[in-house]
Amino acid sequence: QHTPHSPASSSINFIRMARAMVFAATILAFVALASAAGGGDDPTEVLPGVLDLTPETFATTVTGSKFALVEFYAPWCGHCKHLVPEYKRLGELVQADPKLKNRVVIAKVDADAHRSVGEMFDVKGFPTIKWFPRGKIPSKETVVDYNAARTAEGFLEYIKAAIDADKNFARVSALDALTADFSTATDKAALVKQVAEAVLTLEGEDKVNGEMYVKIMEKASEKGIEYLTKEKARLDKMLASGSVAAAKVDEMSRKVSILGALSGDSE
Repeated sequence: QHTPHSPASSSINFIRMARAMVFAATILAFVALASAAGGGDDPTEVLPGVLDLTPETFATTVTGSKFALVEFYAPWCGHCKHLVPEYKRLGELVQADPKLKNRVVIAKVDADAHRSVGEMFDVKGFPTIKWFPRGKIPSKETVVDYNAARTAEGFLEYIKAAIDADKNFARVSALDALTADFSTATDKAALVKQVAEAVLTLEGEDKVNGEMYVKIMEKASEKGIEYLTKEKARLDKMLASGSVAAAKVDEMSRKVSILGALSGDSE
């Protein structure tokens, strides 16, 4: 037999239902707020083409033998979370480019867990992105703050521009003009003498690099013009291995650049 509800019972049920709806709406609001404030992907996620570095692996990976773009992040940082898809896309783009993947390291460091790494490069907030030039020992003085667009395309544009500018690393324009036809010159000894005389008029960094031009030209004259490409390939391989001592990276990178200039291959 059906027992009708009393008005009082109906009112209680209505109040309970209303309270439950308010509670559910409150929970949803908190979830939405949390998502808006710190939503995004996990910065600690392993990304294709992106190296995760610790203090130990940083020291053996970011050595100056290659260009490197490094993100210093904290797992709880909302902006770091939102950057994940763009950084992931950058890693994929670099890996898909045969020229870039062998010349540039894309990496990230949990600088909250590994604060010593961030302190080495004056990292004060998250995310901080730094560019490490090739041929320079990583330090506060040589590292460059990345302040361009934080999109995959923005990163890629910056990287390509930096690499293009680096083609002139250790080059001396006055000597490049003199040595443009070195590989095909019949009297290489006379050309070496002419370059050596021009070096005497140089100063500072140009003089140091100019002396390296002369040494390399003398070696190529003695061993044959193929010395230029063979020696460049050998040094490129050594630098790419990451096993070169930091003190030697600058000298070897200079040599590679000048060998490229003399052989007509500045890549």
